[in-house]
Amino acid sequence: MSQEGEEQKLSKKELKRLAKKTEKDAKKGNSEKGDHPPSSATKGDDRPSGSSTQNKPVAATTVNTVATPKESTFFLANASNDDCVSTLKAAIAAKAFGIDLFKAPATLKVPCLVKGPCLFNGNDAKLVTFGGNSIAKAMALLGASKSDATTINYDPRETGIIDEWLELERTCLGQDDKTKKVAALDKIEHALTSGCGSFLVAGRLSVADIAVVVNLSQQQDVATYSPAIQHYLHAHLSSPIFIEGTESVQSLVPSPPFDVENDPSMIGAVNSVFYDAISAFVPDIAHTLGQVIEKSKVLKNGDYQCKEAMPLFAQLKAVGKLPPGIHSPQQVAQEIVKNIPSDNPVVDGFEINGPGFILCRVKASYLEHHLNTLMNSAPEEGGDPKLVLPRDVTSKKQTVVVDFSSPNIAKEMHVGHLRSTIIGETVCRILEFTGADVKRVNHVGDWGTQFGMLITFLKESFPNFGKGDDNVDIGDLTQFYKKAKMRFDEDAVFKKTSQLNVVKLQAGDEECRAIWQVLCDVSRKEFEKVYKRLDITLEECGESFYNNKIPAVIEEFEKSGLIASEDGGAKCVFVPKYKIPLMLQKSDGGYGYDSTDMAALKYRIKDLGASRIVYITDYSQGDHFQMCFSAAEMIGWVDPKKTKLEHIGFGTVMGDDGKRFKTRSGDTVRLVDLLDEAVQRMETSLNERIAEKKAVINEDQVPEIAAAMGYGAVKYFDLRRNPTSNYKFSYDDMLDTKGNTAIYLLYAHARLESIISKGKTDYNIDVDELLKNKNAKIVIGHPSERNLAFHLQMFSDMIVEVLQDLYPYRVCDFLYALSIAVSDFVTKCKVLGSDEMESRLLLCRASAIVMRQCFDLLAIRHVNRI
Repeated sequence: MSQEGEEQKLSKKELKRLAKKTEKDAKKGNSEKGDHPPSSATKGDDRPSGSSTQNKPVAATTVNTVATPKESTFFLANASNDDCVSTLKAAIAAKAFGIDLFKAPATLKVPCLVKGPCLFNGNDAKLVTFGGNSIAKAMALLGASKSDATTINYDPRETGIIDEWLELERTCLGQDDKTKKVAALDKIEHALTSGCGSFLVAGRLSVADIAVVVNLSQQQDVATYSPAIQHYLHAHLSSPIFIEGTESVQSLVPSPPFDVENDPSMIGAVNSVFYDAISAFVPDIAHTLGQVIEKSKVLKNGDYQCKEAMPLFAQLKAVGKLPPGIHSPQQVAQEIVKNIPSDNPVVDGFEINGPGFILCRVKASYLEHHLNTLMNSAPEEGGDPKLVLPRDVTSKKQTVVVDFSSPNIAKEMHVGHLRSTIIGETVCRILEFTGADVKRVNHVGDWGTQFGMLITFLKESFPNFGKGDDNVDIGDLTQFYKKAKMRFDEDAVFKKTSQLNVVKLQAGDEECRAIWQVLCDVSRKEFEKVYKRLDITLEECGESFYNNKIPAVIEEFEKSGLIASEDGGAKCVFVPKYKIPLMLQKSDGGYGYDSTDMAALKYRIKDLGASRIVYITDYSQGDHFQMCFSAAEMIGWVDPKKTKLEHIGFGTVMGDDGKRFKTRSGDTVRLVDLLDEAVQRMETSLNERIAEKKAVINEDQVPEIAAAMGYGAVKYFDLRRNPTSNYKFSYDDMLDTKGNTAIYLLYAHARLESIISKGKTDYNIDVDELLKNKNAKIVIGHPSERNLAFHLQMFSDMIVEVLQDLYPYRVCDFLYALSIAVSDFVTKCKVLGSDEMESRLLLCRASAIVMRQCFDLLAIRHVNRI
């Protein structure tokens, strides 16, 4: 309670003066609009007649209300996470009494003697009061003057008793004197149990409750409080007013100055320069602004642009606050530029175009600083330095579940599994790169009615299974499944036996379980062939894992009154916007996908503690998952503000005929065959280059390099596009050495490493040694050098953008643009033998480092020689 000791106490005279000023401003504002204030309303005696302790904080009745002008703005200055008690009181009181409270602009002058939170009137930038309790009282007073108030609790008749509680809270609850604190707690308990319920004054929420609850909840001995006080705290802390107020604190706490020296975000650095300039120009409305700049769409015109001049001009004109001499958006733009110091370390080259667009260039010195910082951070034992991300990205430490790949047991993986598998792997790598704890879940289809026919068919095919001969060679999984399905469709006896085996399996029959396990084991071996080729890491957690968790989910929905029983006895949950319900239990008592997915969703939220869950399946399942997400929110598993549920739906892989990709015979293409074909073609290409003496590798190196390039080509051809789109599968296109392909990018990377290698062998400049000794110094002079450095510095901003929707194509777009900048650089700037050779070799290595990181995020193996 560091601030409460310096609390400014508002006397009744001061309260009246503030109320009169507010009313005067209101009348002035209404007269300008032609409005009339509503007549005042009084209320009757609302003191509680009983002593119920079940009351929750509720909206109170308006007392002697007068209108306050809509443009009234109040700022909270000196808000702090360190002085959380005072800041919390102010934030919660603002929510309770319906006052819009904003973070104070940096230009607002706070009296030097005021150290804690203080309240300013935005209309005249004058100090209203300071200290948590005084600010809360001011909020109550201001709220009572609003005509549309619904949460007003201030009543002049109660000022005395509220002041007594505030004085007790200030002098007794936060001090070291245990005797005083015990006496204060006894008084609070007596007030709660003798007729005031969950409130200290008049049976409704007041400033006294806000102060006492905030104070007590921040102390270490909460668990020792009496049941009455613990109930009192819980009732308030779980109420919408306290929750929203607590969540708003961060929006009131001043952001630390942008760390231009260490934060790698280039868009953040440029934004901070323009935001500070706008704040200096129009401090009263700067708090309403978010990001004020964006990357230019045409980089030849400028690196970034600010469009705020137009909306700022309109906003200032609307409220009559245009500064003298300002008559157009262009003049607003000129004032913004004037307020940017010429010695700022980030941008220069300002140009005002059109109605007020401000274009700028990032300074070469800024790019040099960040590149040299990166290059001189390489580990002493060697290897690439770690690319840095903004602290607000890496500090979240969230748990994320990514559900991807998910093939079916007893079926081989086919081309339809390609997209989920490689998109999911990239999503996991991106999240892990930012520091998230990623659960890579393979939700395999290892349960369901199809296993009845598979068990029956295996028993027929291998009659000695379980009788001492358990060696089962199923052979081709797809053919095994097709034969079982044919028997199921054509033979009624086989079908009936299969249905009985499903019941046995679910009941735990040992023989059925043993056969089921064989099917799972054989399938896993086939899946692993694909995962090994594609460098995929997964943790299997199939449908069977959730089977025993489904009954509890159904029971929970029933108790919540969300189950609707359909004809036949099926148990369904209807969610808004969808006519077809989720079926948690079939009419025959069985479970389906809806049942399993809801049980899995609850497990991932409650047991794994996931704050973000990502499902990656084909687009046709989009509605199903949105229904599951809605149902989870309805039942209370999910708080949308704290948990993010997402479905990345992907399109279809098509053949040259524009239809779903299949073999010539019409069968689904096995994924292993598809991948190996790409590698075989790449081997042929590399061997031809060796024969033509266009390669620097030998025949023994071909298989490994062909695998990296072939598998990489298939991945990149898919990942480079928006996942929601369909595309035609073409080996010729994906293995092209020109254009936006993995082959082109891998060649570009190998070219960089070749130049660096020649720098060492031919000119005795060892880039690795420079990095190890922290002697890297990149100097940017040529426009192509600057362009390449600019693209390199965009890496962290690209990652931040990808985190919004987790679409891998953003990484591909960045990597391709970077490779073009690399090509331009090595074409226009002589590296080997030039005066700038050392600097340019370091720039080559910086480019290779960033390219390698992108390859790793895309799960593509890079090669240094081709």
